[in-house]
Amino acid sequence: MPSELQPISPRETAVEACERQLRAAILAGEFPVGERLPAERALAEQLGVNRVTVRGALGRLGASGLLRTRQGSGHVVNDFREVGGPELVANLASLADAPDFCEIAADLLAVRRNLARGVLEKLAARAPLEVAPIAAAVERFAEVSARTSDPAELAVADLEVFGEIVAATGSVVLRLCLNPIAAALRNLPALREAVYVDASLNLAGYRALLTWLAEPDPAGVELLVAVLERGDNDTLQCLREGAS
Repeated sequence: MPSELQPISPRETAVEACERQLRAAILAGEFPVGERLPAERALAEQLGVNRVTVRGALGRLGASGLLRTRQGSGHVVNDFREVGGPELVANLASLADAPDFCEIAADLLAVRRNLARGVLEKLAARAPLEVAPIAAAVERFAEVSARTSDPAELAVADLEVFGEIVAATGSVVLRLCLNPIAAALRNLPALREAVYVDASLNLAGYRALLTWLAEPDPAGVELLVAVLERGDNDTLQCLREGAS
């Protein structure tokens, strides 16, 4: 049994804490693919909880596809690469060492740029747009960035802008695809700090977006994506410097 499992903190919800620790062990490969997990009783003893709590956590992991129940064999580990989704990216990044974290961050930002291109193309096709909600969210981001440099607060304001932009597309698919990226910004402090190391650059990008939204055209999409890519390169440089 992996030695990393620890008794849970009383400040956490028991089922959620068990789920978190077991998920981390699965993603780290400490419970190998195709093997059976230890019995509920053994897991409960190591985690310092009762079997009902462990059963609840295992049920959640089963619902997410990380585990399957095999008759007579208990809970068996699935290959998360085959059954998982982008919601696991933040979990994987949190377990990675510095070089792997930078690689995951680079891939995540590249996916964001490609999705951003789809968002912008959708906005151009839907013109004319109601941009007031986006503009209001940008102004709130400007107010927050003028008041604080705290990455957590900046992320909240930034994700509000992000939400308004995606909402303007009217696409549920784009929103669902982008949600895991938003979750990574919320849950990965190192990435968050690098993204908002200079919030004035984030704000300048949003100002450029608002200018484009006044008269959206397909030709401007690549220019905005290029602005985002420059910001992503700065983010990755910051991460690599922090890892060295």
